[in-house]
Amino acid sequence: MDAEPNDKLIPRWRAPGATDEIYDVSRAANLAGVTTRTFLKYCRMGLYRPLGDTQRLGYQFDWDAVYLARQAEQVRGELGVDMRAAMIVVKLKQEVEVLREELRFWRR
Repeated sequence: MDAEPNDKLIPRWRAPGATDEIYDVSRAANLAGVTTRTFLKYCRMGLYRPLGDTQRLGYQFDWDAVYLARQAEQVRGELGVDMRAAMIVVKLKQEVEVLREELRFWRR
């Protein structure tokens, strides 16, 4: 059962020196420290989306997808939860960060 993302997640964090490079699925998975199968499963579950036309260009991802997969795997390891729960935790962490930024804005 594949979940369709209902909103676009925009990670607020970027690695120092991270570029706007595009990675094929095997390279993105390698950078995330997961198997290609795990990386694609997070994609099918809606944690991130491939870039561009997958029919023509294949599956390509940016640094944000790599970061999200790494975060989800870190949550899985720390909390001992399944992939879906890890994905929910990552999305909630992002939402908290967005709300904190908004609160900082309104406090100025």
